[in-house]
Amino acid sequence: MSSNIVSISVEKREDLGTSNSRRLRRSGYVPAILYGRGVDSVALSVQESNVDKLLGHTGIVELNSDFLGKRAAILKEITHNTITGKVMHIDFHAVKYDELITVPVPVVHVGEPAGLKQGGQLEQVIREIDIECLPTAVPEAIRIDVSALELDQAFTIGDLQLAEGLKATGDSELVIFQVRAPRAVVEEETTEEAEAEAAAEHAADDAEKKKD
Repeated sequence: MSSNIVSISVEKREDLGTSNSRRLRRSGYVPAILYGRGVDSVALSVQESNVDKLLGHTGIVELNSDFLGKRAAILKEITHNTITGKVMHIDFHAVKYDELITVPVPVVHVGEPAGLKQGGQLEQVIREIDIECLPTAVPEAIRIDVSALELDQAFTIGDLQLAEGLKATGDSELVIFQVRAPRAVVEEETTEEAEAEAAAEHAADDAEKKKD
């Protein structure tokens, strides 16, 4: 079984509504909810001390309680206060160990692109990709070796070589990483092209006038 599993204790939340949620937060808990196919939605509370375990977690969360027993879930959404950044609410989606799920997994690069020696810059276009797999197989991250990328080359979803049991569900042509020329060089080339085009248009106009 995957080690990418976090286990936390939860409690059933009986008192619902905005005012009760505020009281809950003041007492050191975060409102949450568990839902999913074949599962009756249930309101929960999570101790703030457990929240840090969940941030950035991509794998299974085992919810432990007297009324639920041990329930497997994944993080569906964490809502933050837009000003303070404090966690305000957590959505858990119930899963079964033997059923495929699709989850967003972070992408990180390994190595230094060959194109950097040519003055290029590595650009990460997307930060996560959707992976279909069993709940116990969810990786913490997808690591991509970019060392072979030359200037103006890209690494796409179609270039991925994933471990057995993992499948990327996005467009195969979607770019994850690319090595581009520095912006100053690109802008200079664009300016030169624009000037050349303007000169050509001017010459064409002169030719038309001579015909007249």
